[in-house]
Amino acid sequence: MFVTNSLSGGGAERATNILVNALVDAGDQVSLVAINHGPRDLIEPNCQVFELKRKWQGGFLTVFKAYIGLQMALWKWKPVYLVLNCDIPEFLGSLTIGKHKLIVVEHSTSPWINRIQLGKLTRKILAARNTKWVTVSDHLTIWGTQSEPDISICNGVILPTTCRNTSNGKIKRLNFIGRLSQEKQPAWALEIAKQTKLPIRIFGEGLLKLELKEYAAQHKIESDFAGFVANPWIFFDEGDLLIVPSSFEGDGLVLVEALSNQIPLIANDIPDLRRFKLEDINYAETIDEFSKLIVENSKMIEQFLPDKSKANEILRERDPAKVSKKWISFLNSLAK
Repeated sequence: MFVTNSLSGGGAERATNILVNALVDAGDQVSLVAINHGPRDLIEPNCQVFELKRKWQGGFLTVFKAYIGLQMALWKWKPVYLVLNCDIPEFLGSLTIGKHKLIVVEHSTSPWINRIQLGKLTRKILAARNTKWVTVSDHLTIWGTQSEPDISICNGVILPTTCRNTSNGKIKRLNFIGRLSQEKQPAWALEIAKQTKLPIRIFGEGLLKLELKEYAAQHKIESDFAGFVANPWIFFDEGDLLIVPSSFEGDGLVLVEALSNQIPLIANDIPDLRRFKLEDINYAETIDEFSKLIVENSKMIEQFLPDKSKANEILRERDPAKVSKKWISFLNSLAK
């Protein structure tokens, strides 16, 4: 049984949907529990799904009700493994009762960033329960414990590639995709738009949305807050440049999906994203560096288009069938 924040919302949620579908295709019996209420994702899970429909940031009572719902699902389905993805699933899963074995998937360089003390307590409980740890990249460690990862298995990617004109000529618009939270640094995106005098489109929801809108209005930045969109790539056209200013990433799935769709991009020059080994022109360390790169190449957006062979190399290992085989092998090893 897999537990996720919701059926949509971010890279970890979509990756979980992709994985459970691949495991079902491989003939495994899989179920999925989604804690929070949310819109449907581009990738619909094909397994049995139990939606707890907790209201996001609904307070302690909603967390308690979600725990009861998760425990009832465990009593009903009696899974051998409970696979936990992200903070709230980890917390609830650490307190569950039953004979199931716990597996935590580490999706981020800095999990529990907004609930440090609760995160440390949760990780101690999980470690005491002989939890197994899976990272989605070999550059990740297990935060808050002395445990080493039991295995690293990258996230699968499956995305319908959109046919579009070859990206060349002028940069017409900047684009940001991601949660509107501190670690994704959407404020950088607005400041880059301000400095380059280019319009910007922001795909995503989060706590910073109102603050960002007010900043854009105050500084007269031409901005379009598009909200959550299951497949933002279908709206990219010639002249659209993606900027990825995150302060840290786990697997960097926005960048990976951009590679899949051959989208011109510039990413923050951090180890979490530099590991993809794109060209130097695809990286910038500061707001000023982003802006300078964009202005200097404003008439040559094709300079930011990642090499297709490099993109294919990265995507090859993320075939869902390959990823599911690694998971099946790992689970079989635990059974032995």
